[in-house]
Amino acid sequence: MAKTYMCFYDDNDQLNHFIDKHKLSEYPNLLVQIFTGNTDKTFIHNLQYIVKEKASLATVISCTTSSEIFTEKLSENVPVISFTILEKKELSSILLQRDSFESVQEQSYKSLLEKITELSNFDHDTGLPNRMRFTEQLGEMLQLAKKKKRVLAVLSIDMDRFKLINDSLGHYAGDFILKEIAYRIEKVLPSGSYLGRFSGDKFTVIMSREVQIEAVMKVSKSILMEISKQVYHKHQEYFVTASIGVCFYPEDGMDEHELLKNADIATNRSKQKGGNQITFFSTEMNEEAISRLELESYLRKALQKNEFFLMYQPLIDLGTGKVFGSEALIRWNHPKLGLVSPADFIPLAEETGLILEIGRWVLRTACMQNKKWQSIENSHLSVSVNVSAYQFQQPSFLDDVKQALSESQLKPQYLTLELTESTMLTNIEYSISIMKELQKIGVKVSIDDFGTGYSSLSYLKELPINTLKIDRSFINNLRVDTYDIAIVKAIITMGHGLEVKVVAEGVETKEQIDLLKELNCHYAQGFYIHKPLMIADFEKGLRELVRKQD
Repeated sequence: MAKTYMCFYDDNDQLNHFIDKHKLSEYPNLLVQIFTGNTDKTFIHNLQYIVKEKASLATVISCTTSSEIFTEKLSENVPVISFTILEKKELSSILLQRDSFESVQEQSYKSLLEKITELSNFDHDTGLPNRMRFTEQLGEMLQLAKKKKRVLAVLSIDMDRFKLINDSLGHYAGDFILKEIAYRIEKVLPSGSYLGRFSGDKFTVIMSREVQIEAVMKVSKSILMEISKQVYHKHQEYFVTASIGVCFYPEDGMDEHELLKNADIATNRSKQKGGNQITFFSTEMNEEAISRLELESYLRKALQKNEFFLMYQPLIDLGTGKVFGSEALIRWNHPKLGLVSPADFIPLAEETGLILEIGRWVLRTACMQNKKWQSIENSHLSVSVNVSAYQFQQPSFLDDVKQALSESQLKPQYLTLELTESTMLTNIEYSISIMKELQKIGVKVSIDDFGTGYSSLSYLKELPINTLKIDRSFINNLRVDTYDIAIVKAIITMGHGLEVKVVAEGVETKEQIDLLKELNCHYAQGFYIHKPLMIADFEKGLRELVRKQD
């Protein structure tokens, strides 16, 4: 029985992804038809070539410009490509009867037009209205709201770091998870709501009833709660969170485009705050969005203009009091903006993908600097480097680490890679496999900011790690008469039980140092020991330590 897939052609990458997603290149009896209002033969031949290059077994027997029945639905800029998987005898029959096939084409135009109408208005995977249909619906609801002087709420829902799931599990698994999320969102929406899927991992909601701030907040919280529940795929457990931005008609916008833009701006603010947040739009956000675009423009040129530099914060052994290593911390000095906080540019780098190039630079530079220090001051000095979630999940990450070690000639045992809990738990099986490969070559692995993520003891005992780093939020208030001392003591005891080293970060007082020693914590860092140092200052400190030891 024949099966047909329809694709609206946007660009070559989108077409190639469509063919890959449906595995169309694997079928030897694939019939391809291209319908377009564009009569340019070069354009049509280029489309034929692209299809044949990707699906070499396909038969492209008809490349037809649209007849009158298509004129309202097809424009010359939006070709529709039909992929039909046929039985061998069906394809042979068509090839032998080209003339009769042309008449069959005309008869099938009506059903094809119905399919095109459906595809142009609804998302293929979830069945939800797509961006075009949703925007039309919002426009219609706005007209009614204006007449009846009603308020509408627009919610923009964007999955946090969902690209990690697509990159590590593949788009098929990603689509499966998004279908489940769409079902969960729809389940908690009140009557009078309208849900659409805007793009891969983004959904949008219109609320037309009970649009008070309290009611909208309650619905938004319900959505976040449903999304954050575990998702199971092929007997594996995954955690997903989302960021929500909210705006209101008429307060935040008078037309559909302005409302959707402002909801997006509010969503981006939720992401900047760490995700899994709800943010209501304000006019100040619009100004900040413009500044953010400017910052992104500067960030794209920062690496090639050598505007980044590293500072190094000493790590001490609490047993001996000696410096045994450092943590490399990136800084950005822009000629116009001055020093830009990592809290401002790191999330932006992750969002834009620039973190890959920046991360490679940090890794390579830190390894080279540490090797230099080993050769002139301390042969056993180690260095810790933070790795972003996006960077860690890339297939090239292991090769990047090996290349940095090779270029710097630094021995692997003197490099520690710091990963957050959420980085590892995005795809636990893949994370464990990469961590084991790192340990095989001798690189150490540390869990950074321990206690702030999705802490799971059942996972922790399985993780191939060398170090636990207690988050500074527990160290800041570490005193004898606080609850924090109980938490820190529990983490240190657990570290000893798991035979991993424990590092306390954010140490700012002598009392904290003394308590950590009493609790048998292995290592510490913080402003009490020393703030992050420039290269020359760090070297000066190392030389002073060497002189004291002599």
